[in-house]
Amino acid sequence: MSEGLRGRTILVALIGIFCVIYLLPNFTKLPEGWWLHKKPLNYGLDIQGGAHLVYGVDVKGVLTERTERTSRAIAAELKELGVDAKVTPEGEKKDIIKIEVKSEADRKKATGLIKDNYSTVLQTMNETGTVIEAKYYDAVMETWREQIIGQAIQVIRNRVDEFGVAEPVIAAQGRDRILVQLPGLTDPARAKELINKTAKLNFRLVADEMTSEQVGAMVSEAEKANNFTLGKEGMTYAKYVKKVNEVLREKLPANRMIAFEKAKNAKTMEAGKIAYLLRTDTDVSGDQLEDAFMSFGEYGEPKVSFRFGTDGRRAFGALTGANVGKNLAIVLDEVIFSAPNIRERIDGEGQISLGSNNPEEAQAEGSLIATALRAGALPAALEQMEERSVGPSLGADSIAKGKRAGMIGLMLVVIFVCFYYKAFGVVASIGLTLNVVALLAVLSALGATLTLPGIAGITLTVGMAIDANVIIFERIKEELARGVGMQMAIKDGFQNAWSAIFDSNVTNAIAAAVLVYFGSGPVRGFGVTLIAGIATTMLTAVFISHWMLDVLMKFSNNKKLP
Repeated sequence: MSEGLRGRTILVALIGIFCVIYLLPNFTKLPEGWWLHKKPLNYGLDIQGGAHLVYGVDVKGVLTERTERTSRAIAAELKELGVDAKVTPEGEKKDIIKIEVKSEADRKKATGLIKDNYSTVLQTMNETGTVIEAKYYDAVMETWREQIIGQAIQVIRNRVDEFGVAEPVIAAQGRDRILVQLPGLTDPARAKELINKTAKLNFRLVADEMTSEQVGAMVSEAEKANNFTLGKEGMTYAKYVKKVNEVLREKLPANRMIAFEKAKNAKTMEAGKIAYLLRTDTDVSGDQLEDAFMSFGEYGEPKVSFRFGTDGRRAFGALTGANVGKNLAIVLDEVIFSAPNIRERIDGEGQISLGSNNPEEAQAEGSLIATALRAGALPAALEQMEERSVGPSLGADSIAKGKRAGMIGLMLVVIFVCFYYKAFGVVASIGLTLNVVALLAVLSALGATLTLPGIAGITLTVGMAIDANVIIFERIKEELARGVGMQMAIKDGFQNAWSAIFDSNVTNAIAAAVLVYFGSGPVRGFGVTLIAGIATTMLTAVFISHWMLDVLMKFSNNKKLP
């Protein structure tokens, strides 16, 4: 065997091992301690059943409330300047603030206040006598709308995580709706109750009696002694935190509790968590928070800025002023999002410095923390617009029909290519089967969710794969017709067909990428399956089929193949 063929054989063997590793969990339960891939392929709502919910978000109500809050703030600031003013929200969208004063001098003070303190959000539209009309910038209103939807999605996701649902779909739908799909969920009533529940945000001091490492060691001992682990046998995060604190209650000082932060490099809390001992007698509630947003420091470094209301300013100022140098944990539903150090007293407004040296990571972390801070409660009332329950029997029927359609299509293709291309058709059929196997392995490795559109994408992949083989085999026939030997015809056929196959697959990949980028739910699933199918098609139809033909030529002593 030549060096080139031996190297390709080793590579094909490695591809086979990859497929086995990632497909094995779909067919058998793996033993404890198995360190390779353990998660089977996820199935979507249309296959395994579940709950489909659509919520309307009262965005207008929240925007109106913000405008009224700003109006009260402007009236209070004008009063401090000695100006007695009537400040009211106006307009259909409540995006105009009308200020009525008693004199032209007062009007100038009010105009100066808007220019000095509110120029980034308000623009003066009209000044007539003793009346000023200031309107929110359209970009500001749109940013607020996106923040409200983002906050609601974050809170709903926190609620849904309690169910342990694999790959839930929680996404904005239109301008004021949120789509929630929970595959495999059998209790939609409980889901609705939990989704509408208010998230709880607290600022709690990190206790200094124990280091994080000491707390983590104590938790590990408690897990072993009482045989429980996060994520094992339905142990959700909320149940886990409650269990940890119950087991260790006698060992903890008074007014203390244990909570966890997800490690920076961990994708899930189960994969990596950091334990903290928190004080429960010094917290400031997140419902006193007025706003939180991403900002940038003097040198462009990302920071998280936040602002409290009137009552929150006093409480937070007292808490931070008395504990300079200590760490303050930002806790949402007992999950610690960050535990920054208090550098100085914070009166009403503050910043959280981000520790990452990577600007992109720091910005992503900052966006997450800002969203978590704003998500202390549902930002707007939710109105259930739509509810559907998909039974698993319907999903099973869909799978059966999808399998039947795929098998019939595959059999018809195999019969045709074997009849028309003889031995080459057999090679193409084997490559086609390997293509489907490799595609499922790739989807499993990516943690993708298989839906009915995904099954359609797999069927389409079969057609594209055989199309590549047909192009190659026709080029080989052309080379043989010119009198070229079989081995050289195979080599030239693959080389000459490569450009056509590459171009057609690249155009398909571009279309699939558009579906993934702009689509959502089933459309995105179809696009992901299609892109993965294109990659496996290029691998099996070009590389593995070529390898199989070279192996056949080797064992037939380079004789002509039918």
